[in-house]
Amino acid sequence: MRGTYVNNIYRRGGAQLFRFRRPGGEDVWLVASPKKGAWISSRVQERDDTTEFTTKLRGELERAKFVGATQLGLDRVFQLDLDGRERRRMVVELMPPGNIIVLDPEGTIRLALNEVRAEARRVVRGVPYRPPSQSRRSPLEVGPEDVEGMLKTETTLGRAIGRHIALPRKYVAEALKRVGATEGDPASSFLGRGAEIAKAVEDMVAEARERPRPCVCGTPAGDEIFAFPPSGLSVKEEAETVSELCDRLFLGEALSEPVQPGPEEVKRRELEATVAKLREEAGSLVAEAARARAAAAEARGATLESALNVLRGAGVRSQKDPVSPAAVASALYDRAKELESKSSRGLEAAAKLEKKASRVAPGAPARSRTLARRRGEWYEKFRWFVTVEGKLAVGGRDAQTNSALLGRHMDSNDTVFHADLFGSPFFILKGGAGQTEEEARQVAQATVAFSSAWKTGLGSADAYWVAPDQVGSAAPSGEYLPRGSFVIRGKKNFISRMIVEVAVGLDQEGRVMAGPEDSVRKRCANYVVLRPHNEKGSETAKRVLKDLGSEPREPTLEEVQRALPAGGGKVVRRG
Repeated sequence: MRGTYVNNIYRRGGAQLFRFRRPGGEDVWLVASPKKGAWISSRVQERDDTTEFTTKLRGELERAKFVGATQLGLDRVFQLDLDGRERRRMVVELMPPGNIIVLDPEGTIRLALNEVRAEARRVVRGVPYRPPSQSRRSPLEVGPEDVEGMLKTETTLGRAIGRHIALPRKYVAEALKRVGATEGDPASSFLGRGAEIAKAVEDMVAEARERPRPCVCGTPAGDEIFAFPPSGLSVKEEAETVSELCDRLFLGEALSEPVQPGPEEVKRRELEATVAKLREEAGSLVAEAARARAAAAEARGATLESALNVLRGAGVRSQKDPVSPAAVASALYDRAKELESKSSRGLEAAAKLEKKASRVAPGAPARSRTLARRRGEWYEKFRWFVTVEGKLAVGGRDAQTNSALLGRHMDSNDTVFHADLFGSPFFILKGGAGQTEEEARQVAQATVAFSSAWKTGLGSADAYWVAPDQVGSAAPSGEYLPRGSFVIRGKKNFISRMIVEVAVGLDQEGRVMAGPEDSVRKRCANYVVLRPHNEKGSETAKRVLKDLGSEPREPTLEEVQRALPAGGGKVVRRG
């Protein structure tokens, strides 16, 4: 990526796609997916709809030159350094739920995909960035003394490494194979071999960095990408870079957007996950009990000192040491019975939960859908609808889009609408010079619905319309006009007591259209009508998304949220 700069940024599914341009050379595409990873892609050649976050990313990073890329302490945090008008660092966190964050040169957060406001950590604009806390030690910092300490605090070798060293499970298994061990081996039996285990971890890191041979291998958890061929697993395919394998395994999933399962499906999956965990723990207990019985048989014929060593190796702790090999054997048998009893109770609990899960009505299976590509019309970045008579009405979203709308898209044969209160968008009716009274009422209602009347919960409000030559951007002498505000001169044509409500539906092209009910009914197969209500806007959007259906295409939650007024609403009728 050296010698490239950010030419543009797009969004598909849950991923942000960065097109890096190399002067005189080929473009380089970088996929940044908080759920799957960050890699260079040779298969991304198409763009898709942007989001508000993507637009803000462009504002921060467009035209910035690539400086370098790093991984934070071998943790799941990817950092990209860029140099544009100002130095920027983009951080991709892969810990669930994942995040994309932009920092300024001082390490202060300027932009975050997912804000975090927890007591332990805040990820919001204006605060210093702190990486997610890591309770495990980086593989770069593990020494023999550290490993010895881990072995003394855990019962099995697998737990000693997995709980204390920041390694994925597949590399924990590889480290164990390199020292001739398994996950269930007693940790105490490896005391004194800390240097050997630390060297195995060090060698894995060195091999991945200095002699990488990226490959895909089948594991019990499915196909996995490794930085080098692991011990005891057959290689399915190899590649020059890890990025090539990410393209083959992850690209489709990264660029698709999952459909959220219903509450019954979520409940059933949670129960099934608990059942699987209980059965896995029961199996581990049975295996540990078998080792305790074998140790008991070994202790019965040994000296007292050897028997006590066997007892400690099995992880049995007691306030007072047994006084004979037979007593040691008895303690180990008691331990085996205790583990078997615990396993039996776990299996009984699993059986009850399994029965409960079977009674939960299965919801629609989780599926993924790749977002359909469609070139948007100019007016889709604004609020818009088409009147019953077929004219286009376009409105601003905020001060910036109000300015853009009136400055670039207002023509002499349009009419301009505004609500008679502070905090209103401007709407223009294209070709509205010959508007009917009914058309004026449709646009007036939309103007009121998207104004501050919605957030304040008003039942009705007034609006007015004027001709384009009555709208000016220059403030009267000695006064200041805020951005997005305009001066209205001359007579205002009022339309009184417009109901504060909005209809939302999918038009024939699958676009989310929001406006007066008559207009939406004319062009949408089904729709819902909303009025202001005291609930979260995101909850309202989820309810509307569920009602709209999926024909001719299924919209995203974000598309629905963009179409709705700012604030929550309740469905008052469906059509």
